[in-house]
Amino acid sequence: MKKTDKIELNLGNPKHGWLQIEFKHIEFELNFNASAVPKIPTDLLCECLISILKGLEAKMYWFLEPGYYLFEFIPNGETIDILIASSNDSTSKQKEIYKISGSYDSIILPMYRSLKKFNTIELNELDWKKINSEKLNKLAELVNEKKRV
Repeated sequence: MKKTDKIELNLGNPKHGWLQIEFKHIEFELNFNASAVPKIPTDLLCECLISILKGLEAKMYWFLEPGYYLFEFIPNGETIDILIASSNDSTSKQKEIYKISGSYDSIILPMYRSLKKFNTIELNELDWKKINSEKLNKLAELVNEKKRV
């Protein structure tokens, strides 16, 4: 697999409940500011990765107020599909904007590493909360199990 096949997820420094997100895959790129309302999307992403590593489908929202990006993760044997959809608000029909199929190394590891790195930065609790340490530890445990297999 070429390095360019791996996704790239960069999480910025949160300010006032907003987090700069940069998501890239080959020639596809999304840059947006995600809101911590109604749920913190970094926690949601951590939960999704845990589910995927357990072989379960999962989805999460990056809230844009009023719109959102939806990332739906579908494990399919050794492959993981991500369907990315968007909507302008909570009442509009969402539309699929991109689909990725990749391996554990090209999808899970880059996202896991981004979450780990994000949790090391100094955060003002009024701006954003760190990822729940129990969840992040569970994710690390599952990633380490996968490495040993």
